[in-house]
Amino acid sequence: MRYSRYVWFLGLSLFCLITLVAVKTPQTVISALADPHFGDSPQKTIQHFWQLMDHRQTDLARDLLVLPEGSLDQKEFGEWETRLNKDPLLSLQKIVFMNSDSDISQGVVVRVFWTSSIEEVQPVTFSINLKQTENGWRIERMKQMNYEL
Repeated sequence: MRYSRYVWFLGLSLFCLITLVAVKTPQTVISALADPHFGDSPQKTIQHFWQLMDHRQTDLARDLLVLPEGSLDQKEFGEWETRLNKDPLLSLQKIVFMNSDSDISQGVVVRVFWTSSIEEVQPVTFSINLKQTENGWRIERMKQMNYEL
């Protein structure tokens, strides 16, 4: 009788794994298991990108970008990288999505709120275009819409 709970647990685990594979493609399942931040939505990708920037993990954040070398967006990313490295007290407060899920073909408008020890909350608005690749959603264009920071 004692071994039956192990059989149930094994059966339930196997059922969940088969359900995951049946609902999603095997590549998506393996990517999600290998990289827990692999999101199948643009919002998750954007949130993960800004969290990486907040943790100063800019090399990992750069992996979420597919920007052409020498583009203005690449320079914009470099400026943010420099700004975050100069001010270690600058931290991410919250991220607000300004448009709905259905508008991602046009781009996603995001307002990112930063706090610093010197100043109050500083909102910065970005227009971000994403494209779906075999490795999930990637940012192909990122443009700052206001220059308050």
